Amino acid sequence: MSGRRAGQRFDAEHGVTTEALVFLGELDPEAIGPSLEFATHYEPTPVAQALALLDASPLRPQDATFVDLGAGMGPVVMLAARRPYRAVVGVEISPALVEIARENVAALRDPERVVRDVRFVRADAAQYAFPRGPLVVFMYNPFRAPVLDAVLARLAAGAEPRDVVLLYHTPLERAAIEATHAFELIADLGFGLVYRSASEAGGIRSVRSVPQG
Repeated sequence: MSGRRAGQRFDAEHGVTTEALVFLGELDPEAIGPSLEFATHYEPTPVAQALALLDASPLRPQDATFVDLGAGMGPVVMLAARRPYRAVVGVEISPALVEIARENVAALRDPERVVRDVRFVRADAAQYAFPRGPLVVFMYNPFRAPVLDAVLARLAAGAEPRDVVLLYHTPLERAAIEATHAFELIADLGFGLVYRSASEAGGIRSVRSVPQG
C-alpha cells in the first residue's frame, strides 16, 4: 500500500484528518513570524515508515518522553501514543496546525492507544524547553540547519548528560547533527536515521542497516 493510501486509510479508520500537503507560508505566515524562513512544509510521515522508526528506538517507551518536532496535524504523535511512553508531546509552530492536531486527538478512535498524556505545544522548536529525563525525539525534516542547531544545543544543555534518541526521517540536515559529535548514528533505515547520545551509545562505530521491503 502506498504511503498516501495508507494515510488515507488511517484517517478513515480513526476519525481524524492528517493526510494533506500544507505550505506554512500559505497558511498562517504572520503568526509564525521570521522563523518561517527555516520551516519546511507539512505532509504526514508515511505510516509504515513512522512505525519502523519508532521500532528502531533503543529506549524503552516507559522510560522516556516522546517529542515530535514539527508535529503538524499529529499523525506520528497518535502512532507514538500506542506505546507506553511517559508522555507524548507534539511541538508545532503553526497555530492552525496545532488546532487541527488537538481536534484530531480529541476525535481519535484507536483501541491501541495506551498513553493518556498526549498534548500539543505551539512553539518554535528553537526555543522549546524539552521535558526532563530520557527523550525520543522525532523529526520529519521539519526545519533547516539554523533551527536544528538550536534544538541540538538545547538537548545538550544541562549539568547532567541524558539519554536522547533522535528519529530523523528524510535527514537532509544530518550534517548538523554529526557536526556536534554529541550523537552516534546507530541505525540507517534508508528513509531515516536513528541517533543516540554518544555518552549512552558507548562509542558505537558500526551502523545497523535495516532492510526494507
